[in-house]
Amino acid sequence: MDKKGLGWKIGLFISDDELSKYVYKKLKGKGINIFPISFVHCGFVKSCIFHPGDITGVLSYLRKEGINTLVFIGKIPAEAIFKKMHPSSDILFERKMPWSGEVVLKNLTSFLKKADIEVKPLTEVLKDELAEEKLYTEIPLSKDEMEDVKRGVSLLDDIAKYRVGQSVAVKKGMLVAIEGIEGTDEMIRRAGRYCKNFIVVKMAGRYKDKRFDIPVIGPDTIEILIEAGARAIAVEAGKSIIFNCPQVVSMCNRKGLTLVGLKSKFKRQK
Repeated sequence: MDKKGLGWKIGLFISDDELSKYVYKKLKGKGINIFPISFVHCGFVKSCIFHPGDITGVLSYLRKEGINTLVFIGKIPAEAIFKKMHPSSDILFERKMPWSGEVVLKNLTSFLKKADIEVKPLTEVLKDELAEEKLYTEIPLSKDEMEDVKRGVSLLDDIAKYRVGQSVAVKKGMLVAIEGIEGTDEMIRRAGRYCKNFIVVKMAGRYKDKRFDIPVIGPDTIEILIEAGARAIAVEAGKSIIFNCPQVVSMCNRKGLTLVGLKSKFKRQK
């Protein structure tokens, strides 16, 4: 990712989380002129805050500042679909049900494209943070644990058509939890209430849009895995983001948690 590829001036949609903070600092360090946009107050930087779903307000702001490039980093909670949003958000729901976060965001990007605003892929912003195919940590997976990983991959591949979450928790071949509207972190906590030493598998959905919907883990994810009593996490190489990787690996090694990157074609192996 460089200035030429991303643009000198960009709008950066953020939320008050560690990933948004990480990306903001990274782009700022490259001398890119950033205009933070959010739906909530962000403690690490002053942003232009809009009411959730205020699409016309965001568009007006981008035009006023002469911005034609936008990057989505911050989280838009899926449950927001069911809450009261700004009237201009109606454009997000033009397509008939079933609704999904992906459909809503695709409607948004189509609307922005008509206004000559390009949404850049997260993979372009975070190329250096893409997971590699390797064992990141000191403790490898046992044969049985690898079977649980394969089971998780197979399950995720089978349910991809339903556009549900990108993560599952598995133990001894049993599906303990699947990510739903609550997101990966809450799924991990939920799995931890049922058992310990489970395996989390996080893969990119077959139909997911890399502009705003790729698997991401960071120090906060690892902390939650440790608190929940997980044994390992497997992510898809080349299609998942690991930010603050040295810290992530250090945390895993200290607590005996395994982190492994899997090749994409692993999905097709049953």
